[in-house]
Amino acid sequence: MHPFKSLQLALVLALVLAACESDPGLEPTRSGFSGTIRFVNEWPETTDQVVVVAATKFPPATTSDIVLGEPLPIGVDSVDYTIYSPPLEFSAVGVVWKERDQPWDVTNIIGIYFPTANKFSPGSVTIPDRSTLVRGIDMVADLSLARRYVLSGISGMLRVKGSWPEKATSVIVAASYPALPTGLLDVVLGTPIPAPFDSSRYELTLPPATYRLIGALVLEEGASIGLTSLRGLYYANPDDFIPGSITLTSDTMRLEGVDITLDFGEEK
Repeated sequence: MHPFKSLQLALVLALVLAACESDPGLEPTRSGFSGTIRFVNEWPETTDQVVVVAATKFPPATTSDIVLGEPLPIGVDSVDYTIYSPPLEFSAVGVVWKERDQPWDVTNIIGIYFPTANKFSPGSVTIPDRSTLVRGIDMVADLSLARRYVLSGISGMLRVKGSWPEKATSVIVAASYPALPTGLLDVVLGTPIPAPFDSSRYELTLPPATYRLIGALVLEEGASIGLTSLRGLYYANPDDFIPGSITLTSDTMRLEGVDITLDFGEEK
């Protein structure tokens, strides 16, 4: 090769290498968060995978709102994990269980990061820069909460009384095993329904069990999900004082007519 061309090639390579070293976008991501997950109760035989999921919105509305970690070891009592991510603020971090031969369902949550005693409010995680690994995002994953694939569930109409809150973004129908849930892991959450609306049909897949409280949560921009989000309950009869419960006795049983009124009063 001609000496001049060799020099040109050497200069081009040097420039490429220098660009790679100076461009942070080409560097491996070192920021993120880590912690320990402790598993309780027995591992279901149909377990396929378990992963950590971080959501920029909670509950997430689309797959673009979530970041999935790598599959974790199964059959263990505890495991350390790390999720690498560029600087972001996550509204919630949880552990999701996947059944063998079934698609992913990010609502199949068996654990949530709760930094305080308030089990209705997931802890947020902020990654401030590309050099920070936030530690101590520990969780307990209850394997008894893993939901296998079923066809059973409920459906009905959501109707509105009064004026929507100005910052309302969506509605989620939820079913609780106990009449007084102690936290988010006591309930099964449905898919967010965009707000506002005059009325809307919903469907919620539920495994066979007795659900002593069925309600509608209204999510508002900038507000955390919690008991104050509950704006409507299911009543078996309109004049009932105590909310109605439902029982699903098989994998294929579906109950229709589980209607809920969202009562906003005179709120503007």
